[in-house]
Amino acid sequence: MGKGKGTLDELAEARAILSNFRSAHAFPLNAVTVTVRQKALRVNPNAVVAQRLKRLPTILDKLTRIPTMSVTTMHDLGGCRVVFETVDEVDELVNVLRELPRARNRVTRVYDYLRDSPGPKKSGYRGIHLAYEYGASKSEYHGLRIELQVRTQLQHAWATAVETMDLFSGSELKYGKGDPEVIRFFVLVSSLMACEERTAPVPGAEAPARDLLDELAKLEVRLGIVGRLQGYAAIVSSHATSDRRNALTLELRRGEGVLTVTVHETMAEAEARLTELESQNDDDLDAVLVNIARISQLQAAYPNYYADTSMFTDFVTSQIEGLSR
Repeated sequence: MGKGKGTLDELAEARAILSNFRSAHAFPLNAVTVTVRQKALRVNPNAVVAQRLKRLPTILDKLTRIPTMSVTTMHDLGGCRVVFETVDEVDELVNVLRELPRARNRVTRVYDYLRDSPGPKKSGYRGIHLAYEYGASKSEYHGLRIELQVRTQLQHAWATAVETMDLFSGSELKYGKGDPEVIRFFVLVSSLMACEERTAPVPGAEAPARDLLDELAKLEVRLGIVGRLQGYAAIVSSHATSDRRNALTLELRRGEGVLTVTVHETMAEAEARLTELESQNDDDLDAVLVNIARISQLQAAYPNYYADTSMFTDFVTSQIEGLSR
């Protein structure tokens, strides 16, 4: 059976196999996250640490976009994220994790999207990723891959704004698809953030900050991106009251702008709920499973589901206002 081809029964069976393979990453993901959380909180006690299994629609989309990729070689089915205040803190954690003695979960590669190896993406994405391969006590999980993303709050704010635009408008800015002017807007903001953090500029936006700001201000007048993002935030309502470790499902109804956070007693229960939601094939529904130490940190870790782009819009607004000073 070729990619995306087959009978309805064959496709349903393939989706079930894929879902089970993704679920197998929950144990190694948790093992990696335990170590990462411990080290991250030593760097900064206020670091935000969260983990998630990749959404089934996102997996299928990635396989479609990259025909040469196989699900068994995808290194981000299980993902952990750490958000720090500064670039120095990002570097400190990355260095600690790379140099851990006798680490059974091996860092196989580091992708530095802040400097030269490979540097910021053309889309404007910045951060540092570590690819892990599980090799600890449970031999049945050996070789499964986990991805760690380490970002500053500014880098996280940029990525959140892009994901929020995609989530609510149906664009694919994250993959460089959409209105060229909107893509350019986010590239300019990312390069200005890089100036602020004294890291490499985004390709195609290496001009002096004043020139980037002039261009950004003109685009904002034409596009009203700040207003759009603030509008998305205004329509979202959320519900989360518990504050203990649990598996959660986030269910966003884009048309209504309603986010439901469901707390599950076990990871198996949360996985079953996610499988149920994904089987609905509802284009208006976006669902994800997350596991986080404190639910009070949920909005900080996954702000795009809350349309919380305030740090991004505050940055853009303050930069443009600075032009007239």
